[in-house]
Formats: sequence, C-alpha cells, structure tokens
Amino acid sequence: MPRTIIVGAGIAGLQLGALLAAEGREVLILEKLSRVGGRAFLWEKDGFTVDYGIHLVRFGPKSATAAVMRRLGHELEFVDLGKSRVAFPDGSVADFPTSPIGFLTTKLMTPMERLRALGLILKMKGMNPADLYETSVADWMDSLGVSGGLRAYLSLVSGSMQVCPFLDRSSAGEMIENMVTVLKRGKSVMYPRRGWKEIYQVLTAAVSKNGSIRTGAAVARVVIDNGAATGVELEGGERIAADEVVVSLPVQKMFEVLDPGLFPEDYVQLCRNLRPTAGIVLDYGLKRRISDDSGLWYLTHPMGFGVFTSNLCPEQAPAGKQLFTWFQPANLEDMEDEPRAAVMEKELERALFRQWPGLEPAIEWRRSARLKMVDGVEVNIRQHRGKRPGCRPPGVKGLFLVGDSLAAPGAGGDVGHESALACYKEMTGKDLD
Repeated sequence: MPRTIIVGAGIAGLQLGALLAAEGREVLILEKLSRVGGRAFLWEKDGFTVDYGIHLVRFGPKSATAAVMRRLGHELEFVDLGKSRVAFPDGSVADFPTSPIGFLTTKLMTPMERLRALGLILKMKGMNPADLYETSVADWMDSLGVSGGLRAYLSLVSGSMQVCPFLDRSSAGEMIENMVTVLKRGKSVMYPRRGWKEIYQVLTAAVSKNGSIRTGAAVARVVIDNGAATGVELEGGERIAADEVVVSLPVQKMFEVLDPGLFPEDYVQLCRNLRPTAGIVLDYGLKRRISDDSGLWYLTHPMGFGVFTSNLCPEQAPAGKQLFTWFQPANLEDMEDEPRAAVMEKELERALFRQWPGLEPAIEWRRSARLKMVDGVEVNIRQHRGKRPGCRPPGVKGLFLVGDSLAAPGAGGDVGHESALACYKEMTGKDLD
C-alpha cells in the first residue's frame, strides 16, 4: 500500500489520516506544534476541558465527523441542544426557532412573519441554491421584501451558520443550501456526548494502528521531483520519502511548504487571498453554576452566540462548576487592528455581564482570543464552494489538500470535515459506506 505523509495534525488531517490508515495505508502525520488539533485543539485547565471556540457538530449523527467515526468502528453519541434564545439590547428575550413548531410560537416574529417564514422555508426546498451563490443575503432579502423579525432571524442564521453576519457579502445560495440540508437530515447542530476528547482519542488511535503522528516536526517544504510529490523535508534537513503528500494547512498558508512557482499564478492568488472568518472568543471557567440552559444564546448587539458547554457535556467542567463560551464574528481587518479588537472585546464582555448579572462574580478564570482565522474561509459571494480550490492542486501528481478552506459543502468548520471525505474519495476512489 502507498505511504502517505500528511502535513499538519488539524482535525481534517487527522480524520483523513485515520481513514487512510483504516484502508491499510502507511500514514505519517507531521505537526510542527507539540499538540494535535490545530485550530480545534483542546485546552485543559484545573479540571476544565475547553474547546478552542464553539465546536458544535452540524447534523450530529448524520455529519461527516460521525461518518468518519463510524467507518473506524466507533459510533459517536450526540446530545441535542436545548431551546435557543435571542437577547435584545432592551433586555427582552425571544425563542430562536429551530423547528417548524418553533416558527409558530416564537416572539421573534409577528404572526404574519411566522407564516411567511414557514412558507419561505418550504419554498427553499424547490430552489436551486447555486443560482444564488453570488447573490448576497442582503440583496436576496431585499428582493423578497423581507423585513422585521424575519429579517432579524435570517441575519442571525447567516451570522451563526455561515459565521458571516456581513449581509452585503454573505452568500444567500450557500445559506439556503445549508438550511435545506438541515431540513433534509432532520438535525441541526449537536454536541458530542463525551466532548471532543473522545474524537481525538479515536482518531489518533486509528492512525497509530498503521502509522504514526510526530509532533514538534516542522515541515520546511514538500519535495517535488519531475512534477510529482515524493516526500517532505523537515526544518533541520531530515528528508522523508512518500508516495503521496497531503497538505493539511489553510490554503492561504500552503505556499509556506510549497513552491508557488510550480502552480499557475491565478491559482496561487486564489489561495493566498481567500478571506477567513475571524472574531473574538471568550471562555469563562465558573466556580458555580449560573444557568441551566443547554441551547445556544444569541445577542443582536454586538452580534454573537454562545453556549454553556458543560450543560451539554458535564465532563467539560468539575462538579458544581460551569464552562461558558461565547463567540463574536468580526471582520479580519478588525482583528488585525489591535486597539479596535480590544475595544470590541470590552464591549462584548459588558454585554455579557448585562445579560447574565451572575457571570462576573462567578468567574474563576477567563480566557480571551482575538482570532484572525476561525474558519479557513468565509462563505461569501466571492468565495462560495464553486470558487474555492479543490483537494487536488493543478499540475503536481501525488499532491492533495484537506482543510476548511476548500471547495467542500458546509458553512464553517464542517467544510473541513467534509473535505476529509472528499479527499479520501479522490485518493481511494471510495465513498464511505
């Protein structure tokens, strides 16, 4: 069987490596850091296990992640989220609908808007989303005369599902396609019953059965001879031969290990210039419980969403304590402007303290991150799935890509999980059963 080297031990690289190892291929995953997980790594502190951001699993048991785990002989269990809610600046709260029944009862919309919302969602099933990939959510809503509570609802869907609250560039077609997929699969977002630690344990064990993972191993370059990838060279000069090489890095960074001169200039510019999602993450380890909620909470000003993760998975926090995580999507430019990012973080925290008066006095520890890359790509009108690179770069044999900036289905981190399935099929010619 071929020997495959995967550059980067992020979640997509681990999933692909585990699948290939299960096929009998010899797999070597090389990671420059001392840990696996990439932008989805786990942080353990004083008995808390903390995701790096909000890592719900879209479609739960019908997700790409569940399919990978099933192929490895492990049936992943999921927890349904509880009722989701929206909080407004005036202190009022409304249920955020996640089912047809929810649309009939939510106070987010007027009775007429509720009926219109149901009609619009039914109409989506007959649409061709690709026709609207390059139409913004704002323009699409304007064309339909969508306003009021229904417009607020769709704006929050864009901001959370696509991690893009910027309606002038968020893709209406992509949003519709993802909403219809939720309806078809009957599942929205869920959380692994035992958290992400179980997933990493299964993936790393699967790779180890027919290969290995080397951390602290920084790849300097992919070796390409006569138009084919033949291995890698590590920083320090060590060379490792392979039959195939997979680069599991955001495509914006892949030319750190690949010679851009080997690829068409328009392809290089496409990869380098993709806009990622960005934003602020606040994690709070609480010394006591302040909420029994197990659903997503939304704020409209500043727009963001969060969850009491330990209410979904009690193993994430010590007994009697609680883990709360919040995310505010932002423009990349805001995160690159440190003073501006600091102001945004303070404004966000003030809003959280207003919404949950018991939050501030319950804090045992706090972690903040102003991230210039949350997901590898923002799903917008200029970089929808039809305009992103695929898992095979042009012109080099035996070279593949995997990750959340590729032309795979999804609208956030799930793009990476779906890309693992796409790359697996490209490399083996097989779908997962």
